[in-house]
Amino acid sequence: MHIHDTVIRCRRLTSDPLYRWREEANVATKVGAALLFALLTALAAQMRFLLPFTPVPFTGQVLVVLLGAAVLGRYGALSQGMYLGLGAGLGWFSGMVGTAALSGMTGGYLMGFLVASFILGELVERKRGWSLPEIVSAMSLALLTIYALGAFQLAVVLGLGVEEALVLGVLPFLLVDGLKVAMASATASLFLRPRSI
Repeated sequence: MHIHDTVIRCRRLTSDPLYRWREEANVATKVGAALLFALLTALAAQMRFLLPFTPVPFTGQVLVVLLGAAVLGRYGALSQGMYLGLGAGLGWFSGMVGTAALSGMTGGYLMGFLVASFILGELVERKRGWSLPEIVSAMSLALLTIYALGAFQLAVVLGLGVEEALVLGVLPFLLVDGLKVAMASATASLFLRPRSI
């Protein structure tokens, strides 16, 4: 128990300015930060890896979506709304141009980014004290939301059954996205107020 208390105290000392920023920043600052996360999501979309057995590429977007919601709270959803709006106009989605990406086979993942960031951002705003397992659970819920919407649209567009959609659109990503959840959770723990000892 002594080690746990020491870790919590260290976390408080190192993260105090960061979670205060999230709680106390003005609207203009948060909107600017939301735009920054939208641009980071667009950049992460360009770093993609294709595998021969799935039409869904590996990208870094999930990591940015999770971090954006944890850092910005409700403004994380604004960030993903900006990403979708600007992406539809500028065509910066991973491998697709404009609104075709939203209605294509990976469009569900894009919509999942918005819904997941809304859910995670709302949890961040409502909960005051966070333990690391709680952060991991909230991030995992957001990831499951992305998977659900992504696999659903993949199934609809390609005419797949549930099992096929999961094999193509979820299973290949579990390990890598699990690592993204771990990285996002560790980073987010600096921006979220720790639970009291």
